[in-house]
Amino acid sequence: MKDKIFNILVTGVGAIIGYGIINSLRKSAYPVKIFAMDIYDDAYGGTLADKFIKAERADSPNFVNFLNEIIKKYAIDLIITGIEQDLYKIFENRSLINTKCVLNNQLCTDLSKSKLLTFEYLSNFNEIDLIPTLHKADFETCTKLLGSPFLLKPISSYASKGIQTIKDEEDFNYFTKKIAAQCVYQKIVGTLEQEYTISVFGDGEGSFFDYIILKRQLSQEGATSKAVLIEEDKSIFEYITKLCSILKPEGPTNIQLRKENENVFLLEINPRISSACSIRTVLGYNEPEMCIEYYLLNKKPTPRIKKRASAIRYISDFIVIEQ
Repeated sequence: MKDKIFNILVTGVGAIIGYGIINSLRKSAYPVKIFAMDIYDDAYGGTLADKFIKAERADSPNFVNFLNEIIKKYAIDLIITGIEQDLYKIFENRSLINTKCVLNNQLCTDLSKSKLLTFEYLSNFNEIDLIPTLHKADFETCTKLLGSPFLLKPISSYASKGIQTIKDEEDFNYFTKKIAAQCVYQKIVGTLEQEYTISVFGDGEGSFFDYIILKRQLSQEGATSKAVLIEEDKSIFEYITKLCSILKPEGPTNIQLRKENENVFLLEINPRISSACSIRTVLGYNEPEMCIEYYLLNKKPTPRIKKRASAIRYISDFIVIEQ
């Protein structure tokens, strides 16, 4: 397969994850032809691909048939999803998809949908420190057990969307009612300056082939805006090692943590490539390249050499001049 050109379909290419995956595929050691799809005609990632396809929505009853038509027409070897909607729909219908897909295991996928389920499941394991979390509690109980202020988080959300800092009972009642009590309440631990995004490439058996730790700052959109490579952090490494032994992730997995002194706490788990993909690639950790090795070449990814560096994202323009 040395000379084979792999046909890779990347979904959700209007978002930073999608076009980050494309940029990383371009930097991989393997020849690829990139097919990109998005529900919007003007998705930026479409300009980076070899072929852009206007996509069906993941919630469309025709989504699976649409995907299989693309797979057949363009001989797609592998699908890498760039948005949660596509990931979950493909995972639910994985037995019907006629090609290989970058998917994690059932447990990691289920936990990624619910902060409440994540807390309840991992509460069974004493070796994992968790942020104190309450559900269906009143304001008085929250302030007593979580302190003040505390956080309200939607049970199902990503990229820090919908998180509110609750300082008084008026805020508590308003935001709880606004999302129909589909939320959890959490103690505030550490600070924004103590957040980390960790990528592991899981082996599906409780360990991982490689990992990278970035200390991060988030943009208002919830994606990493600034990042610094952390070459070694004993407490974080021990935490993700224990977590992976429990969850047994397979393939690219994103773990978001916060530290308070030397104590490490889980924020969330994402069973996929995350928004820092393109940053990680420049620092030496190319997840889409590892996906080609693992899913298509049946090859165990080997640890990459990481570059000591920091990254800052900035706004740029892509302009199409009308003729």
